[in-house]
Amino acid sequence: MSLSYNGLEFETELLAQWAAFFDLAGWEWDRGISAVGNWKPDYRVCFPCGHSECSGSHTILVSVLPVNAIEDVKGHPAIEMGWGVQNSLGQWLADAGALFGNTPKATEWVMSHGAGGGTENVYNWVDNANLLWNQARSLVLKS
Repeated sequence: MSLSYNGLEFETELLAQWAAFFDLAGWEWDRGISAVGNWKPDYRVCFPCGHSECSGSHTILVSVLPVNAIEDVKGHPAIEMGWGVQNSLGQWLADAGALFGNTPKATEWVMSHGAGGGTENVYNWVDNANLLWNQARSLVLKS
């Protein structure tokens, strides 16, 4: 079976649905991200931030896994890269590594934000996440 969204082919329906969700949420994304150590992210995602302490946006590297709860994959390299992702040369690649599962409920990352930071999820950044998630599902084409 072939899965597509917006003219692009995806390996899984879940990857395609997250791409559609990112677009609906107004988040910039790309795929084909280089490995970071023993971890190969699925997406680089950038979303706006209005805090004066932030640079106007945040960037996270996302792994998409078919899980219903992040607790099921604790210890995954994406979660271990909280507070920032650097390459082997010490260059900053993203504000955090993130795991995205089967729904917006199953999302988590840890990053600096404003004057502090901590554990984040999609609901902290997208008010209508459940509605957009359902809309995203309808945009994925199966053939």
